[in-house]
Amino acid sequence: MKRSITSVIIILMAACAFAQDLYIGSFYVTTTDEEKLYGDGKNRWTTRKSHICNMFKYEKPDVLGLQSATESQLTSIKTGMNSGMTGLASYNLAGGILYNNTCQLDTCGTIDGLPDSCTCSWAKLRKEETDFYVFNIYFTPDSAQQAVNHLRTSITAMELGNAPIFIVGYLGVNETKTAYTRITGRYPDSYIKATYKSAEYGTVNNFDLENNHGSNRYDFVFVSKNITVKAYGQLQSAYFSSDSGAYTRRLPSTHFPVMAKVKM
Repeated sequence: MKRSITSVIIILMAACAFAQDLYIGSFYVTTTDEEKLYGDGKNRWTTRKSHICNMFKYEKPDVLGLQSATESQLTSIKTGMNSGMTGLASYNLAGGILYNNTCQLDTCGTIDGLPDSCTCSWAKLRKEETDFYVFNIYFTPDSAQQAVNHLRTSITAMELGNAPIFIVGYLGVNETKTAYTRITGRYPDSYIKATYKSAEYGTVNNFDLENNHGSNRYDFVFVSKNITVKAYGQLQSAYFSSDSGAYTRRLPSTHFPVMAKVKM
């Protein structure tokens, strides 16, 4: 009996030793063309980018999926995240997946065969002794359900075993739609699984928080069922600009970043 208890303790200790904490999120950047469709024209990338980098420098995510961003914007974010951080942290990009030096890249690629205008990049990363996969999605409203079905089939075909899987990004539709139900049937929503959560609004703000208090979520961190979600948060960092002597509160993007603290 004593030996059985000892064996159980050893197994539990070994499991804890290999369990890894991970801070992972999703951020819809808003392209330089898209930003022109909103607001008063003062939500320019040249102004926003430093505030975006400062926000995430403070948060220090291990992994961040970036959507609706040009190659130039992705490069600017990587450069900005690394500026002044020598010896503390460094970030690299795999497609639209930003990861810091707590993780090592094994391989990366894209999911082919998605509907037009839908994209998904992926990366196999390792944190200490744990390998995991991140899929970074950008789906359109009209094709979200078809894209989700294709993504599920593609992940199954990759034969990833029991490795932790994260699907982060812009789903194109909110949590009331069939595409959401299809994806959460296999990969639960971290917002639902989280022990603690801080999210006052929906994830879309269109650069105008005062008039965009919707509750629908379009940006997500989905996780495989073997992942524990400790906390979920929506970042609502803002900055101020001076306009004709008055200060205007501005937001870094048309969408709020969504973040999850997990154990895998």
